[in-house]
Formats: sequence, C-alpha cells, structure tokens
Amino acid sequence: MNVLAILKDFTFRCKSVFENTTTKMSKRFLNWLILTIRTVALIPGKVNFTRLSRYGGRTAKTFASNFKTSVDWMKVNIGMAQDCFGPADDMAVAIDPSFISKAGRLTYGIGRFWSGVAQRVKRGLEIMAIGAISLSKHTYVMLGAVQSPDFRTLESEKQMSMLDWYVALVRSKAAELLSLTDILVADAFFSKYEFVNEVIGMGFRFVGRLRANSYLRYLAIPDSSAPRRRGRKKKYGEKVDFSNLDMSVFTSFIYEDSKGNKTRCHTAVVHSRALKRDIRIVVCPFENAEPLLYFSTDTYMRPEKIIGFYRTRFQIEFGIRDSKQFTGLQS
Repeated sequence: MNVLAILKDFTFRCKSVFENTTTKMSKRFLNWLILTIRTVALIPGKVNFTRLSRYGGRTAKTFASNFKTSVDWMKVNIGMAQDCFGPADDMAVAIDPSFISKAGRLTYGIGRFWSGVAQRVKRGLEIMAIGAISLSKHTYVMLGAVQSPDFRTLESEKQMSMLDWYVALVRSKAAELLSLTDILVADAFFSKYEFVNEVIGMGFRFVGRLRANSYLRYLAIPDSSAPRRRGRKKKYGEKVDFSNLDMSVFTSFIYEDSKGNKTRCHTAVVHSRALKRDIRIVVCPFENAEPLLYFSTDTYMRPEKIIGFYRTRFQIEFGIRDSKQFTGLQS
C-alpha cells in the first residue's frame, strides 16, 4: 500500500467516524476538520498555524478562525472510542492529572501543582486528562482534557478543594462517560472516601490502588455453634496483615500480563475503614518490597480485570506525552 492509498483510507475512516457521531457538523467544517487531522498526521515536528498553512493548503487565518468553532469533542471522541473498541471489548474510563510547565504570571490557572516527572510540587498549569482504555486491545482513546484552576482560586472564589473540583469535573461529564462504560479508573491519590463515595453515587464502579499500610478488616464469619448473645452481631474480624494473609479467606491465582510475566496474587472481599465500604482487594506481592494493593468497589469484579484495568490506565500517559511532543500542548 503506497502513501496515497494510506491517506485515502485514513481520510475515509475519519469521515466515517465523524459522520456516525451524535455531534452534527456542517459539511464545510467537516471537510476542514478532516483536512486538519490529516495535515497534523503528516507534519514532521510540532504543529502551529503557520505550519498547518504550509502543509495544508489553507491560510493560517483560516485555520485559526475554524479552531474557534465550538464542538462537543467529548461526544466525538466517545463515538470514536466505540468505533475503535466495539461493544465486546472490556472498556474503562481513566482520569489522570498532568502537569504542564508554564512561565509567566498572567496565565489563567497558573499555580503550584504536583509534577509526576519531577516528583515534587512545581509552578505551572495542570490539566485533567480523560481517556477510554481497552483491556483486550491494551490501548486507549483520549476523550478530552480540562484545565484545573489553581487551589488559591478554588479556595477563595468557590470554597472548594482540588479534590472537590475533581469530583465536580467527573460529575459534569458523568452522563456522557456512562454511555461508554461504568468503570472509572484512577491512581492512588483518588482512593479517598470523599471521591470514591461521590463517583459511586453517580453510577460508576471504581478501580484504584491503596497504600501498603491501609487499614483493612476481614468480614466477620458467623459461627453457628457459638451461643446466642444479646446486642448487635459482630460485623468485622481482625485487621488484615499483608505479611501474613489468612489464606482461608484469600484466594490465590496466577496473573499473566501482556508480556507473559506471571505473578502469584491473592484476592478477597474485605472492609476498608477509610472508604467505609466492602471492597475486593487484590494483593500482588513483590520480593523485598511492599505488596501492591489494587481494589474495586465492585466486589464481584474478577481480580484479573482489576489488575488489568489499573495497569492499562498508564496508556493515557502516551496520549499526554504525544500531545506535548507533537501538537504543542506544552509550547
């Protein structure tokens, strides 16, 4: 297949995706959008209006004015995810805050945010990236990104914490995201009662990670031979000791990742004191290190899927990386 045939096939696929989405576009705008996407794919290096004009055959002013057009990109990208993955694939929505370096003082939202690369708080901007991940295909489709306000603005103007803002953001997109899947995946920062309880109330099942020192309790097992006593029955048993699991409660299984590496893991339904609910926990031991604790608020979810969804969450990091390297997100 030569380059022209590849471009023709790429154009046909783009047009098919956009025509099948619920977002209606004019024919003129649709043709411009397909031209822009095709040009972005062809341009070597970073993208700006000048380079789009050079490679796309339109003026820089034409590209700039069309970029101001309002489009519900979330619906477009959800339609693209449904077209790419299909209903048979195991899908989840992953969210991940991303730090963007920015100098200056007048840019909206500039403040101090956590940088995962630097492993410290830095001055700059932050976006909340939202993506759809496929467990069977082990890939992703970016659904959108929303800029985070700085915490001083949130506290002074809206009386909100950053976690409150993240909850409000998910709530504003919940109806669209639930049309794709009801599984939400996020890193250990979001494994807090205030966040988990809210997203469950929206209709999501949450998959995340816990710290190795999390306080978990076994569920009490009724003893039919014990004498009946007055008062409320015991709901919980002993605290879970991750260095000495009760294998009469935990079930062992072998997890094989996409590279063929096998790990012996253990799973059980326990009670989380911090989350104030029963969860399915998956313990993945590491030699000479603390175990990794994955969990799901759906106690019936298969443990292999819990690990798979959480690890596939890292795929959206590639979308953030590509946006910074090739589309000028950090320029």
